[in-house]
Amino acid sequence: MKRILIVFSLALFLATGFSAHAADAVKLYARCMGCHGGDGSKVQNGTVLKGMSEPQVIMALQGYRDGSYGGSKKGLMKNIAAKLTDADIKALGERIAKF
Repeated sequence: MKRILIVFSLALFLATGFSAHAADAVKLYARCMGCHGGDGSKVQNGTVLKGMSEPQVIMALQGYRDGSYGGSKKGLMKNIAAKLTDADIKALGERIAKF
């Protein structure tokens, strides 16, 4: 009985963590929708998010954050990415890669 309770508790913990992570990604991406569209298909400064892999999104957001990525109009994205944590960037990478 104790073993069942432990397994159930672990499953509940994992399910809660993953659903919270997914909810965070949805909330985070809501800030991106104005420029990139609901499914990432809107072209913004020659960039389309739809079709990007998780590593590509992570690399781009980390690069915007540290100033090593982006063209002449990277200022807006640099300001946005500067507010993102590593966990936020990972969550966005996972979400955008599913478009």
